[in-house]
Amino acid sequence: MKSSATTGFASAVFLVLLCGSTIALSFNGNDKTVIDTLAWTSDLSEIYSIIERNQIANTTIHLRSVTVFAPHNEAFLKSTKQDNDDEYLPCYHITNVPMKLEQLGKSVFSELDGNPPMWITKKSPEEIYVNQAKVVYHLANYEHNNTYGKPQVLHVIDQVLQPLRMKRNSPQNVYNPNAWEFMENAEYLDLDSYHTNTFLQRVQDLDKKSVFSNQGGHTFFIPVDEVANYPKVRPEKIDVKVIDAHIVPDNVLFLGPTNEDEQFKTLAFTDMLKVFASLSKAEEGDKTKYYVSSDTVVGDGVHPTGAVVAEIVKANIPVRNGVVHLISRPLMIVDNTVKQFIESYKDREDSVLHRFYEEIMNSGGDFLEKLTGMPNVTLFAPSNAAFNDQSIQSYLTNRTYIRSLLDLHIVSRRLSIDDIVAESIDKVPTEVPRKDLFFNVVTSGKNRTLTLEGGGVNATVVQANLAATNGIIHIIDHVLGIPSSTVDRKLATDPTLNETNYLGQVSSLNDQLGDVQKRFTYFVPRDFAWKRLAIDNPSVYKKLFMPEYSNIARQILERHLIIADKAYTMDDLRKEANNNYNLSVKLPTVRDVSMYIKIKDSAEGYSIEWRNEWIHVHRSDVRCTNGIIHVIDKVLIDDNDIDVNAAIATKSMTALVLVMAQCLVFYYFN
Repeated sequence: MKSSATTGFASAVFLVLLCGSTIALSFNGNDKTVIDTLAWTSDLSEIYSIIERNQIANTTIHLRSVTVFAPHNEAFLKSTKQDNDDEYLPCYHITNVPMKLEQLGKSVFSELDGNPPMWITKKSPEEIYVNQAKVVYHLANYEHNNTYGKPQVLHVIDQVLQPLRMKRNSPQNVYNPNAWEFMENAEYLDLDSYHTNTFLQRVQDLDKKSVFSNQGGHTFFIPVDEVANYPKVRPEKIDVKVIDAHIVPDNVLFLGPTNEDEQFKTLAFTDMLKVFASLSKAEEGDKTKYYVSSDTVVGDGVHPTGAVVAEIVKANIPVRNGVVHLISRPLMIVDNTVKQFIESYKDREDSVLHRFYEEIMNSGGDFLEKLTGMPNVTLFAPSNAAFNDQSIQSYLTNRTYIRSLLDLHIVSRRLSIDDIVAESIDKVPTEVPRKDLFFNVVTSGKNRTLTLEGGGVNATVVQANLAATNGIIHIIDHVLGIPSSTVDRKLATDPTLNETNYLGQVSSLNDQLGDVQKRFTYFVPRDFAWKRLAIDNPSVYKKLFMPEYSNIARQILERHLIIADKAYTMDDLRKEANNNYNLSVKLPTVRDVSMYIKIKDSAEGYSIEWRNEWIHVHRSDVRCTNGIIHVIDKVLIDDNDIDVNAAIATKSMTALVLVMAQCLVFYYFN
């Protein structure tokens, strides 16, 4: 058996091997130069090797003051190796001024030919990016003089910096171009075989060279000529304002440090036209794809409102006056119908709406023709992830059922999030008779999130306001109309049913609502109904929400709940009322086995009459996996139904009896 001393020594050696380089890089006063630190730190061996093989970089770091941005070995493993790495990478990770993090400005010049910049983004004192790469904060600010007494600084970064490269054997050299020179000389640059001739020609025709030559730091989204499976855009659609929408002035937006969905004003943002740009990403198969959206929030006669999305096909190309992203299509141009928009996902198997397109075609394809015939339409399109939900797979085999559900996803008017907010729209009819969509907009700072409910399913808009010539598309995260939640989960996740859900939790009524062996019909007062009660009878409302009155709250809720061998739709109840010559329907609720209501059906929807008062059914037939919810606008309660004072007296008497019993026990047994 090994001695504890031997084991301790082995552990210490292992820790030194594992952590020693980190400790050395983390403290000032280390006796190694920067180049020796790279040489002796195993996790920085890759950057050391390419610097050593490059004569200019090796000489520079031995003789001059420098700052080195050193990717760790894991960064090199994630980077695609290229034949000319030794030529481009070493000098692009070095600048000839020693700078600690706090001294970094908006950019620093590299030692690569032409001195192309490395762009700095400071999100906080401890979160700093160089181009796309994040500085590993605890491995930064390592200072030491080289053997000639020149001060040097080392910062470790988590990605390999990628400079703009020329094609091999290019007849012309292009050093540190600005965005205009980048487009003008694109044929000589290594752009993964992409071309930008169409956009370049429009920029020249419209005399917009200057906006791509402006000094400073900007972001340029440059459309490539053609990307497979993306619809083409007519070049004449690219006008002066469209070109401006491809530039975000005074912001250098590399993908890594830029917040998803944060909106930035484009050059097309003026008093009369307001266009934002934002970045997003999506997991498609085993790849992460990045996108840019232009969102025209105030349009004009030529440029309609709405968002246009393009895939970023080659990202993070540093240029002298900012960063270039090559994109799959021009922004801002609305040139496709809703049908054509959906069809564009036909051959893009991992794209966000490919499954939606497949389900449409599997159900006959006539849904697309219906969209074509609608001059104004809003489509809520479920994403791939929505259709991949395991809980709905059994429903997808019923093509007739799916076809009927597709109509639940369309509204015969244009509705952007701005429209919904400005007009305070909380409900709109769908193409399914008597089936509405219900909206709720959640605002957090500058961000707004639209949630909706349709056919008993809550969904969130994950990509909003996508523009088409005849409407707007919102991408959502669930398929509407296919129940995937039990009654208790529906209560917990619906933002308009918080009050009933709370009372059900504190009174333990909700405990049974997850039972999938039972069938529940639940007339659920929405939050609006409880607010009405708070106004009409504030003392009753206040005490119902006190934990000590949870037994009374449970009794009230039990009046709203039916447990039977089936769940009842409003149409079921209406038919039963018709069988009784439109008289009352007997509802065997948990509390009142003989509660009677009347049903009224009108253009505004269903209403129920209870105790001589008609109550609107705000949402009917909200389907769950174990029942149906009907959302109503009033709590089924009246003055004779609850006596809070009696409840207090009952609780007090119970407490008094318990105290007296304890006293008797003490008297007889002591």
